[in-house]
Amino acid sequence: MRRRCHFRKKNGKSCSADAQIGKDLCVFHDPAKAADGRRARRAGGINRSQNTTVLPPETPDIPLRTIHDVSTLLAESINQVRRGQLDARVANTVGFLAGILVKALEQSRVEDGLNHLEAIVGCKKDIQTQVFHFIAEEKTHAQSSTTPKNN
Repeated sequence: MRRRCHFRKKNGKSCSADAQIGKDLCVFHDPAKAADGRRARRAGGINRSQNTTVLPPETPDIPLRTIHDVSTLLAESINQVRRGQLDARVANTVGFLAGILVKALEQSRVEDGLNHLEAIVGCKKDIQTQVFHFIAEEKTHAQSSTTPKNN
């Protein structure tokens, strides 16, 4: 079973972190590690406060109506990240949203195709019926011509 840190907080409760191996305190409360902790917190604050690299506001929008348009956007974003013009976190978001957009474009294409087929079938029911009767007559004619006649 792991040992718990013996440090007491201001409210009197003990720290619930695991103690370091061979010590009674966790890494957060060990005085020998205090300088390292301060340095790490400072570095984290500095990194967090840095601005992300984004494109200028006057960058033109890219029309994203086709999968080809989305592919072009992704290619441009990749190259901008490589050149340091775009933060990787921003590019990651662009990539995620582009994936959703591609799925929506594909779904729209399927729905458009179904609507087109439904319009053809709905408007041309008479032709559909005629085609069905024509095929049935052809089958009947084919069967009667292959059946031998008895004399």
